[in-house]
Formats: sequence, structure tokens, C-alpha cells
Amino acid sequence: MSRIRQHNQNLLLEAASAEFAAKGFDAAQTRDIAARAGVPKANLYYYFQSKENLYGQVLLGFVQPLLDASAALRESDDPIAGLQAYIAARIRIAREHPHIAKVFSGELLLGAKQLPEECRDLLYAEARRNVECLRSWIDRGLLAPVDPEHLMLFIWSATRTYTNLGWQMACITGREVPQDEDYANAAATITRLVLGGVGMEGVREERVLMFAT
Repeated sequence: MSRIRQHNQNLLLEAASAEFAAKGFDAAQTRDIAARAGVPKANLYYYFQSKENLYGQVLLGFVQPLLDASAALRESDDPIAGLQAYIAARIRIAREHPHIAKVFSGELLLGAKQLPEECRDLLYAEARRNVECLRSWIDRGLLAPVDPEHLMLFIWSATRTYTNLGWQMACITGREVPQDEDYANAAATITRLVLGGVGMEGVREERVLMFAT
């Protein structure tokens, strides 16, 4: 792939992420996406053929960060380290990919009807691996006997809040745009809640903060 082609595609994907995040799929217009990217509208159709294909590529681009975050959960056989790293990674995704994270969350709220099949397969398999990892720790007495599926859902929902609820966050923090310290505090707070809920209240404070920052 030529450097110019790759550059233009990246511009369009970034612009599309911002437009879809701001307006949703139905209201977003290809002319506005092309204008935001600074390229002719014809280029959008040349590279992506349709708005639907462009939307699918935006969603697909979010899969690898999610897979990387999940890998962090299982890198260590220590559940404290794994859960702290996983929560920190998911919060980092919200901080580093705010537009695409919002698009992805919005698609899930609508039933994931336009989520490409390859995304579904990858994320489903990864979710099952994560749940089995939690189940193994529980069976070995390393975590309290909580339901692993709902523990995973809680972590997902708690970390995704920082993508979906910008207005509510602004009301609480007094800042329209979350700062690095907000994300660090979020990771630390969620980590404390999760570790406390799985019977690990005695975790030392510095271990929580180390993985949250």
C-alpha cells in the first residue's frame, strides 16, 4: 500500500470516528467526513466504497486495543496484577481513543447490528478466555466465589463509563474534558472496588496505584 493511500485512509478513519461519535451512524454524512479529513469526497468512496464499509472499518480498528487489554489480564497468574493491569488498560483505551471508543459503545448499545462478523468472533472468543481465566482463579481459591461473567460485565461497564458519560462526568468533576488525573483516579477507584469485591481488601495501597497510573 502506498504511503499516500495509507495516509488518506488514516485521515478518513480519524475523521469518521469523530463524526460518528458526534452524530451517530445515521446522521453522519460522508461529505462532512471527507471535509473533516481534508480530502475529496470521491476519495472516501474510492477507499471504502460506502459509509457502511467505512463504519465497519472504524469499529474493526477498535478491536486490537480491546484484545491488548484482555491479554494484560492473563499475562500473569497473579489475579491482583492481572485485574489491575486489565482495568488500567481499559481506562487507557478511553483516554487514548475517545472517539472510536464512543462509536463502539454506541454500536453495542444498539445491539451490535453493524459490528463486522470478524469483530464479533474475535471479541466473543476473547471474552470467553477472560471469563475462563477468572473462573480458574476462583476455582483455585485465589478470588472470592463471585460469578465470573458478571464480574467481567461489571469491569466492562465501569471502565466504559468514561467514554459514554462525558456530560455527567463534567457535572461531577467540574471539567468539560477529563484530565490525566481523572483517568488515573478512575482506574485506582475501580481497581479498589473490584479487588475489594473479590475478597482482596488487604491489597496494599501502593500496588493499586502502581497499576492505575
